Amino acid sequence: MARRFRSVGMVTAALLAVTLATPLGLGAAMYEQLVTSPLAVSMGSAVTAYPPGAMAIHYNPAGLSKIPGTRFDNGIGFVSTYREVSLRQADDPATGKPWAPFGGWFNNGRDPLDGAKGRQESGYMIIPYIDYAIPYLITPGMGISYKPPDPKFSRWTFGFGQFAPYGAGLKNAKNPQKNPMSFLGEKAFFSRMSFLTPAVAYRVSDTLSVGAAVGIGPSLFYLSSSLRTPNDMSALTGALGEATEGLEIPVISELTLPPPWFNGGMTPYATHGHLELFVEDYFTTSYNLGVLWEPYEWFALGACYQSSSEANMEGDYEFKYGSEFRRTVDWLGRSPLTIITAAMFDLPTASVPKQKGTATFRLTWPQRLQLGVKLKPIKQLTLTCDANWTDWAVQKQWVMQFDQKIQLFRFARMLGYRYSPDTQVFVHDFKNTWHLSYGMEIKPVEKFALRLGWDSRPASTVHERFGPVPFPDFDIYSLGIGIVVDDKPKPRPKDFHELTQQINHANAIDINVSYIKLKDTTIKSNTSKSLNSTVFTDIVYNPYAGLDWHQEMHLWWFAVNQVFKW
Repeated sequence: MARRFRSVGMVTAALLAVTLATPLGLGAAMYEQLVTSPLAVSMGSAVTAYPPGAMAIHYNPAGLSKIPGTRFDNGIGFVSTYREVSLRQADDPATGKPWAPFGGWFNNGRDPLDGAKGRQESGYMIIPYIDYAIPYLITPGMGISYKPPDPKFSRWTFGFGQFAPYGAGLKNAKNPQKNPMSFLGEKAFFSRMSFLTPAVAYRVSDTLSVGAAVGIGPSLFYLSSSLRTPNDMSALTGALGEATEGLEIPVISELTLPPPWFNGGMTPYATHGHLELFVEDYFTTSYNLGVLWEPYEWFALGACYQSSSEANMEGDYEFKYGSEFRRTVDWLGRSPLTIITAAMFDLPTASVPKQKGTATFRLTWPQRLQLGVKLKPIKQLTLTCDANWTDWAVQKQWVMQFDQKIQLFRFARMLGYRYSPDTQVFVHDFKNTWHLSYGMEIKPVEKFALRLGWDSRPASTVHERFGPVPFPDFDIYSLGIGIVVDDKPKPRPKDFHELTQQINHANAIDINVSYIKLKDTTIKSNTSKSLNSTVFTDIVYNPYAGLDWHQEMHLWWFAVNQVFKW
């Protein structure tokens, strides 16, 4: 006994040393496996060396080898989101006055969003294959494991699972005056789901197991957003239009520059268009590889590699254009000079109310590596710690390809847009490195468990590209309980009716509540190239140019998991 406690002490000291030496200030996390399994998240997702039942298919498929007989885990959760954004017009350091496009020519130099506040209305998700949208974030997940009774296959365990390793969704008011966040998305949802996940585990020895799983399922991306361009170059068209009102030189004007120039041009604070995009890939594949080493009952090491997956999403889009943008485009076709100039710069000369067609979006979901340790210093206490790495740097930018030249992008090229007019590019420059997560399970009695988890995630987003993906540093605090109702496996059902009767009575229930607190974030004016840059070439896309952005955000996740054994 004394030898055992000395060993525990040595391993504990080593674990603490590794924990303290890991650079927590470097981040590599966003929305991966936030709400995948109630049991796992209740322990901070630090379960690589302590796999969570049949959901080990995702966290470490080698853990399936520990499950006797047949086990069915069926979980479901609900996400409640709070997000508030406030905006304030910043001062121009050159003048000391509030920054405004074109020297404050428009609206007395005041951005209508100055002082605006908005709250996220709800979550949002689209059910794949039937493409049905709901204003909630529901998180189903299930796993089945089966160990054959035949002694010839006693070392093998087989599994099957369904879950979503990546996902996020939101819904805001469509009216920008009610919610300024609508310029970054009135509705948005993106997800990678694994609907068919066969898995297998093999027990190499009494202490070592290996496992693998293959994930097959859809990837979806949906965005509906209003568009505006509070930019010096777009404001120039409006200023020239106003200044040349009535500047008519008979014959000459109609052959050169008909007044008012640009048909009055664009005002920087108007909504110039609306984009709706929905693309999906029904068959995205990936794989998980896991290993679990348990040399002692009180000590285990685990590792799981989750591969990247390539999503080739395709679907429909629609750009709708505002009246100011359309009249500006039409002016380019009004005279021989404007037509020739437009042809030289590949600018549109006849506006359309909207453009619609087919879009493609190729996205790489990042690979992940998770390494974990489990300590059980006493029978009633289990401690876990995992080191997590996610390759978010693979998503340096999102590139959406359209089946035609988009008039908005053709016009924007004259104003500094550097990409093809049939392409929309969101630059992210995500970074990656390591972070740690922790879990604790206390069992005061055999049939009751109290679980605590902490997952601290420094963000992979960078300050100078904050905006389209609004994830700063955040912490996940989780509390869960496990109740064993009947530890005795059920007899194998004789028919479907008996199976449905058995499923009404779970062997165990896991309940989890998680509080996800994102760090309050302030993005000062002109510090993000994807949010509030005042540089005139940053025209696509900076809807809050010259504004200070402040965001407060947190989420609650309530989930329950039922366990059935045969």
